Amino acid sequence: MGLPKPLGPLAVAFADFELLRRSEAPLIEHEAATPVPPMRIFYPTSQQPKWWRDAADRRWLMSITYAFGYLQTFILPSTTARRIMLWVLAGIIYIFMWPGSALAASVSSPIVQLSEGSDQRLPIVIFSHGLWACRTTYTALCCDLASHGYIVVAPEHLDGSSNAVHYHDENGKRKWIHHAFSNVPFVNVPMEDRSNQLRQRIAEIQRVIDVLEDLDGGLITQNKNVITGKLSLDVSTLKGRLSLSNLTVAGHSFGGATAITACGRDARLRWCIGLDVWWEPVEKVDYERVAGKVPVLLLNTESFEWKKLTDARKLFLDCRRAAANTTEDPLVTEVATIKGTCHQDQSDIPLLFPILSKKIGFQAFDNS
Repeated sequence: MGLPKPLGPLAVAFADFELLRRSEAPLIEHEAATPVPPMRIFYPTSQQPKWWRDAADRRWLMSITYAFGYLQTFILPSTTARRIMLWVLAGIIYIFMWPGSALAASVSSPIVQLSEGSDQRLPIVIFSHGLWACRTTYTALCCDLASHGYIVVAPEHLDGSSNAVHYHDENGKRKWIHHAFSNVPFVNVPMEDRSNQLRQRIAEIQRVIDVLEDLDGGLITQNKNVITGKLSLDVSTLKGRLSLSNLTVAGHSFGGATAITACGRDARLRWCIGLDVWWEPVEKVDYERVAGKVPVLLLNTESFEWKKLTDARKLFLDCRRAAANTTEDPLVTEVATIKGTCHQDQSDIPLLFPILSKKIGFQAFDNS
């Protein structure tokens, strides 16, 4: 059990950021009604992580509440007895996973300094998680991208789609949002509700971009980050280091739908990567919005296929083809399917629980 080391030439560090909320005056001039989601930021550093250093902060499973959230994927907490059983199991898993699942990254280390005379700004990837996931569910991928010189921002969405999310209210009190439909079978959730969640997710991505612009410009002071302790992002770390003209949005499943849709809503996003995009919550008007805007890479697994999904993906690709005939610039659309893979192979789950993942169908490939 454990996450692999990043494959890039650079070491990786991470830190958390959550913008202070205020109930009255806007925090920054473009404050919007949509709150900024808490986020984990992965970035390249020159300091290699030590397995014994900051082990508690480097836990993949940040809290027993996240373990409880993951377990709800398999067992609906519909009765008191079930909820008690889930909390007991969550406690066992939380203890069992430490420290073997420590992230292969250091905590809040200084960002890498590039060679003198070169551009110090680094390209950015905003990664949107899928249903029942959170900011750490795709840590292996985020760390690997950071090891190749990217700054990767993993927001934890507040729309009720994550397994759990903790945030701080305007008084600094820590609060939790649990999965919005944990007591309802997945197939019984109305698609209208999922589309509403998708709209909030897109607004949150836009708020994340607003924050990144302010961090790069040095407009956010340290006391505006409500995260304390070693995990707290030093806001000066990213000042003048973000290449905002090289901004990619990526995501898995519902996060893939978020990435695709966000590209049609915000011109600051320049590239899009969709991993096993869950197309059904995306409305047709959003296909048309994004159709001719940005280069798109769709990376699919072999088993994540059914008629409604493939029909929706075909509709998007048809819109892309139509847009390619009307735009002057070449429109890049790459679609690939990895044989012998299943949906969760694009997350950390099969890496941390390889035997269990095979038994329950969460892993199709052999990562031994």
